[in-house]
Amino acid sequence: MDPEGPEDEGADATPPPPPPAPPRPEIKIVDAAARRRASACVVCGRAKLPYIEVEIDGTVEYTCKDCYDLQSQGLAGEVVQYCVKCGTAVLRGDHFCGRCGTPASLVCPSCGARADEEDAFCGKCGADLRAPP
Repeated sequence: MDPEGPEDEGADATPPPPPPAPPRPEIKIVDAAARRRASACVVCGRAKLPYIEVEIDGTVEYTCKDCYDLQSQGLAGEVVQYCVKCGTAVLRGDHFCGRCGTPASLVCPSCGARADEEDAFCGKCGADLRAPP
């Protein structure tokens, strides 16, 4: 008998290499937050379309119309929150949105924490919520 028969041939043979993997589509990672920051207002940070270009020390920044109007009137420091429905600035002492009439939720004037209507003091910093601003 021949020592190199068909039986020995199968024992020494290595399996064929696996087929190459199919080409994968190119994946591009896009930082959506950067795109949103680029079109956000530099004052309030809300992602609104830029409205007014403001140049400060050679740097062009964008401000939304609401913030620009408040700054020009000297009321930017009076903004306590923004309307949950339309995004308009709600000034200190306002109980309703001036644009759409949505009730403004109670916000602590000291720390900005939201409070319930029945709260007399802020649960975060202890400030009096019923005192006039």
